Amino acid sequence: MDYKKTAREVLNSVGGNENINSVIHCVTRLRFKLKDHQLPDKEQIKQIDGVITVVESGGQFQVVIGNEVPKVYEALLETMGVKPDQANQEEQSNEKSSLFSRFVDVISGVFMPVVGVLAAVGVLKGLLALCTSLGWMTDQMGTYKILYATADAMFYFFPVILGFSAGKKFGGNPYLSAVLGAALVYPTMTAAFTDKTALSFLTIPVVLINYTSSVVPIIIGAFLAAKVEKMISKYAPASIKMFIVPFLTLVIISPIVFLAVGPIATIISDGLANGSMWIYHLSPAVAGLVLAGFWQGIIIFGLHWAFIPILLNNVVTNGFDPINGMLFCTTFAQTGAAFAIALKSRDPKLKPIATSATIAGVMGVTEPAIYGVTLPAKKPFILASIAAGIGGATAGFLGSTAYGFASGGVFGIPLFINPKGIDAGFIGFIISLVVAFVLAFILTYLFGYKNAKPASEIKVADESKVEEKVVFSPLNGELIPLSAVKDEAFSSGAMGQGAAVIPKEGVAYAPFNGTVVTVFKTKHAIGLISEDGVELLIHIGINTVSLKGKHFTSFVSEGDTIQKGDKLVEFDPQAITDEGYDITTSVIVTNTAVYTDIIVENGAEIHAGEHLLKIR
Repeated sequence: MDYKKTAREVLNSVGGNENINSVIHCVTRLRFKLKDHQLPDKEQIKQIDGVITVVESGGQFQVVIGNEVPKVYEALLETMGVKPDQANQEEQSNEKSSLFSRFVDVISGVFMPVVGVLAAVGVLKGLLALCTSLGWMTDQMGTYKILYATADAMFYFFPVILGFSAGKKFGGNPYLSAVLGAALVYPTMTAAFTDKTALSFLTIPVVLINYTSSVVPIIIGAFLAAKVEKMISKYAPASIKMFIVPFLTLVIISPIVFLAVGPIATIISDGLANGSMWIYHLSPAVAGLVLAGFWQGIIIFGLHWAFIPILLNNVVTNGFDPINGMLFCTTFAQTGAAFAIALKSRDPKLKPIATSATIAGVMGVTEPAIYGVTLPAKKPFILASIAAGIGGATAGFLGSTAYGFASGGVFGIPLFINPKGIDAGFIGFIISLVVAFVLAFILTYLFGYKNAKPASEIKVADESKVEEKVVFSPLNGELIPLSAVKDEAFSSGAMGQGAAVIPKEGVAYAPFNGTVVTVFKTKHAIGLISEDGVELLIHIGINTVSLKGKHFTSFVSEGDTIQKGDKLVEFDPQAITDEGYDITTSVIVTNTAVYTDIIVENGAEIHAGEHLLKIR
């Protein structure tokens, strides 16, 4: 993959720097906050080399890349000309998102930067538990103590780390909110809680709480600190602003956190933990069946971030989390389905994709398997979700439990070992993984994937008996090969076979009788389907999505029935050219794979209504 090329094309497709409020990345995705969510051409972005798919959820425009996303992110920032610490500086969006979308955005923004490290130290804790269970180490050994201190430090000082992350997300000084987190776990305060020492602030009694490993208090505290900091900054004299703003912010917010925010947030934390455990105890098997069965669908829409505080809060509040114990098998179910397709497929393009997706899935990254293999085929994704539900029910029934914050894949398995040693819960956990993987593999192999014959095995019928379908030209103009189009997404044939026309007048007509499937908001592209099943994309110009509909007038809407020759869209070729855009129009059969042959008519000139493509 050419990272710079991919980054450049993604940046252009989302509307450039001027349309980006912020951009961050997670394990597999570029996550944009855009000013105008209507501007990007999702279908065009999906055709960019290196892009798996596009998802819009939680107020974010998410471009799924896969394992190479950190390198694409670096190239993107370089192309944008910004530094990493500037990439997440948000401006006010023109579009108001829902309360839930904003909640998901806040949670993902706060936790995403620390999830990788959380998973790493969790794995280290799990491995140490395994070593002590097998007698390879004891908790008195210096090696164990050093490694355990490394693994446990993040959890112990979590308010400090989370304070820094939350400070950045809320637009405050991250070092200031980190200091606020450090105050919560300061040894004197922790000792006062342990010794039950009475404390007061200006005669107001302080409710002492152990804030080590806490989550909610520092997030709320960082939010308040950012608000107060900005307010003070407006009025502080420039000559003393550097120290007076953080000084006053800490003096105001720190007592508020200890007196009110901390106790209230702790009640919320305990409520989340107790509530989730109550639901779990109603019926662990049913909870596992439902949650695990729908979990990958929840992830697709990015809604899983809403669950992260609950999963993590269970670990830091109770020391364990049974919910993640039920969800962990879902990655293995999708991986099992991808593995079945990798073994069964004879498609020279799909087989290597499914194989690499299987390997990535074993490592815990399921986006390549979902977006590249199971979801496009539909049935394998559904069957894998069913297998995941059964695996989750197994884990719930057998009492599988996570003792850390686990990311997917084989490296997360040690997190489910009880620190006291391997128990029935861990054995049940392993069984749930096997059930999910094997069941998804068998269901997909037997019922979920019908292998198409490779071209070498297809018998060519008598020429006179081959059914032929016709697509008429939608335009008047110069006919050129699709390979000559100056856009790799079209010229490479990645979107399908077809032809291109350089228009001589600004009208596109219906090329057959059929139905309008899609009219892009920017009116530069229309998706159609003929009465006999030909799916066609008419894409007027190159990168004309950036015109945002300027110089285009559409005469049809999605769902309209059309007759050959009906006017679809008018456009101004000269005005589009004057703005620096190529008006070459691509006419592509997007379901090329279902046909034997697509023949382009010969000739340099073509008129609307004349034969353009013959499809067999």
